[in-house]
Amino acid sequence: MLTRLIIRNFVLINELTLDFSPSFTAITGETGSGKSILLNALGLIKGERADFSVIGPSDTRSIVEAHFSVTPEIIEWLDERSLEPWKEVILRREIHKDGKSRAFINDTPVTLQDMKALGERLFIIHSQYNTLELKNQEYQLYILDALSGTQTEFLAYSSGYQAYIKRKSALTHKAQELSLLESKMDYEQFILTEILALKLDEIDYEALSQKLELKEENQELISDITSLMTISESPMLHDLSSLAKTIERHEAKTNSLQEIKTIVQEISARFSELSYLSGKALQQLESSDVDEATILAQVDEFNRILNKHRLTSQETLLDLQHGLEGRVSELEELKAFIATEQHALQQLENELTERGLILNKHRKEALPNIEERIQNGLIGLKLSGAQLTFKLTETTELNARGMITLEMLFSANKGMLPVPIQKAASGGELSRVMLLLQQLISTKLQMPSILFDEIDTGVSGDVAEKIGKLLKEMGQGRQLFAITHLPQVAAQAQHHLVVRKTEINQRIETSVAELAHEERITEIARLMSGEVINDAALVNARTLLNSNEV
Repeated sequence: MLTRLIIRNFVLINELTLDFSPSFTAITGETGSGKSILLNALGLIKGERADFSVIGPSDTRSIVEAHFSVTPEIIEWLDERSLEPWKEVILRREIHKDGKSRAFINDTPVTLQDMKALGERLFIIHSQYNTLELKNQEYQLYILDALSGTQTEFLAYSSGYQAYIKRKSALTHKAQELSLLESKMDYEQFILTEILALKLDEIDYEALSQKLELKEENQELISDITSLMTISESPMLHDLSSLAKTIERHEAKTNSLQEIKTIVQEISARFSELSYLSGKALQQLESSDVDEATILAQVDEFNRILNKHRLTSQETLLDLQHGLEGRVSELEELKAFIATEQHALQQLENELTERGLILNKHRKEALPNIEERIQNGLIGLKLSGAQLTFKLTETTELNARGMITLEMLFSANKGMLPVPIQKAASGGELSRVMLLLQQLISTKLQMPSILFDEIDTGVSGDVAEKIGKLLKEMGQGRQLFAITHLPQVAAQAQHHLVVRKTEINQRIETSVAELAHEERITEIARLMSGEVINDAALVNARTLLNSNEV
């Protein structure tokens, strides 16, 4: 229950502290007096986004603080989030001119999501906009589950369904990724086969190239040594030998011939040695085991593939090989993942289908009682000829609602076929239907505090009195606030707050005050007759108020 509301420097409110009572409280005031300011302030407590234009002129920040009585469920919620439980729970929002918005629960900074989650457990704000939501199928589903007592089942199903959709979407993305990989893989597999044939992990192509270079050098050397052998084995050596013998026969005749003979003999011996050494070297060079043709073919193929991919070394080509091998491995892993995920999704779909069928069964079982209670309530709100039903149609496929489509059908008059409510109900009828549904829901969910913003729009006379009585009945089991312009509704309340706009120190300010009995008579008379309150209006107001206090 909301026990206190503190507002500082918020729009036209300079400073306001309100203490609240249980049961039904009516809130009235002239148009433009500032009733919407209270709604906006409480909206901040419920985690709505901050509008920095609400900051008043007396400070650089606005503060809204709400105090609520605690329940075991709220204490448990606080404990789960390591928030210290107090004798009451205090929610505070601070809006700063520098653009900052801060949220606190029991003086502990929290996220806006946490404040919103707690606010939804503490009180409901029902505005005219929410009445329009009655035409929204998601809101209709919320009403159905709230009245059927299947909210917990639906939340469990919805959580599983959202996880299913998320995984299914991720699987679709992976399947697209696989398709793209497979479209490239034929060509990449061909490239990989070519590179693997090079055996880059086993063969050093730089060393092979060096062997070829050495082989080419050896060929040049063999040619040169062969030339030396040709020289060393030429006929000139035979001529030198014959010449040496001739000189030897005549060397006694002159001393100079002996020196010539010595030189000729030395030349002959050196050429013989040259021939022997050249032959030996030639034999060693020609005995090399290098398979020039095979190596040349290997190096040519290596260079071809290297140039094909515009690479410059065996290392970079090996990197390309590893990358291609990684993509092949990735492809196989992706195929395995997709197969596993498809199986898991099928199991999850089966589980969700079973949950959905059970959920829909429980909804259908609850419908007769719900529709009977609605029908009785419509009669009490002067809609005795109206009919409101829920049309559930099961689907064969999973959907966010639980394998159903849902329509809320409404007929305002007896004998007319029900049609979708968005096509049938007028504004006044929608207000009454929504009030009735909120009364049923709040009773079912045991909501502690509800604020209705002009739920009685579009009605008057006897209908207004019926709405007032229903609000009074709702207020017997919980705290209820109703912003209203109808005297029949205001007179039914146990408490009455009036919102006024006054000028203080040349500044317009909004104030809120609780009215005593005589003050209520005057305010109800104003609601009846307008600004000019005559005696007849005061008499009628007193009669109306006294009759409802009995």
